[in-house]
Amino acid sequence: MLARAFLAAMIGKWKWSIALASVALIGTYIYVGVDVHPHEEYVEDPVAASAEEDTVPAPLGAYGIPLDGFVMERGQVKSGQTFSDLLAPFGIGPAQVDSLVNMAAPVFDVHKLRAGHPYAVIFTDDPAKTPAFFVYEADQVEHIIFTLQPPMDVRVDERPIHRERQSISVAVTGALWNDLEKAGADPALSLYLADVFQWTIDMYKDVQPGDVFTLVYEQKTVDGERYGQPEILGVRFTGPDATRQAFRFAPDSSAAVAYYDADGNSLRKAFLKAPLKFSRVSSGFTMRRFHPVQHRWKSHLGTDYAAPYGTPILAVGDGIVEKAGYTAGNGNYVKIRHNGVYETQYLHMRKILVRNGQRVSQGQTIGEVGSTGLATGPHVCFRFWKHGQQVDHRKEEMPSAEPVAKADRFKFEMQRDMLLAQLDEAARHGQHTSIATF
Repeated sequence: MLARAFLAAMIGKWKWSIALASVALIGTYIYVGVDVHPHEEYVEDPVAASAEEDTVPAPLGAYGIPLDGFVMERGQVKSGQTFSDLLAPFGIGPAQVDSLVNMAAPVFDVHKLRAGHPYAVIFTDDPAKTPAFFVYEADQVEHIIFTLQPPMDVRVDERPIHRERQSISVAVTGALWNDLEKAGADPALSLYLADVFQWTIDMYKDVQPGDVFTLVYEQKTVDGERYGQPEILGVRFTGPDATRQAFRFAPDSSAAVAYYDADGNSLRKAFLKAPLKFSRVSSGFTMRRFHPVQHRWKSHLGTDYAAPYGTPILAVGDGIVEKAGYTAGNGNYVKIRHNGVYETQYLHMRKILVRNGQRVSQGQTIGEVGSTGLATGPHVCFRFWKHGQQVDHRKEEMPSAEPVAKADRFKFEMQRDMLLAQLDEAARHGQHTSIATF
């Protein structure tokens, strides 16, 4: 009897121990294998709308049609509407529609009408109110004019594009996008500034409140509205410890445009400052760090950049993919050999977008930020090798591209001096200034 009671007690203890061990194993799996952080997805930067999306109805006379004796009605293409649907309410029958479709074919496919785009119907200003023209706005510049009465005709016309050279000086208070917008400039300039300085300034780590961006740029406009992407011609970044300048230059129209400092040295380096455009360093290169998953002290021979899931990971330099695969620690990762000296590696990807042996170029998207492998949240662990040794890339002096050629120095210096004067003027005013329209 005592033996049975002892055996039952022991079995009960074993069951309780097994249950506790199971809970511990499940807890360990959740901590190591599952990301328990709030899920945040990458959202693409709200770049200025393309011309096809940014359409506005034209004012009277904007279509190059003499409107004396005519009246105009405007509308927007609704989802599912066809060319025939738009013309039928105005008495344009199937035979006329078919003729117009055929006449338009060499210059415009009427099946590509897009919902939300403006159109206009122009009538004679008399009791008959005969429809004379139908105009469809393909984008902010281009519109297609259909002559509805004999002799019928279809032609493409364009609004004039004006170019304005503008300048602005903005002190950083928080998000540069918002600071530019408050100052009256195109906020998308913040993205192009990141491109200009992608080899020399880490836009998250190096830019702090109180720093100042002063720039001269060219903005295209149509009927007074911004059109297309602004082009940065010259920019000055002023921080507490350094001032950096960049000047856009190409010796002639057939040469590639590049950015140079005031001495004519190329801003382009062999490697980008970081594998993400906008991110934060969550853990730096160190010989001693407490590992958040393994719970022990060990070296961390890389730099962690935290960013939302799906953020594009960029190749920091030209090279060939040496390895694209998976390991338990690295998760999904890519390793690139750039030359006989440098290699880079990108860990914990959600998705790999390149393959072994593929040639990649600087700035090319090679994967997406994730938390695969030994990771507690979305980030990319970036590793950098020099002569086979892992080094802190942020402390390395990277080789530059070629400077302005001697034969082009005079032309470069003329452009630089003009832009320097405009930058100085913008800095003095500290506000948005239109300099020239042409």
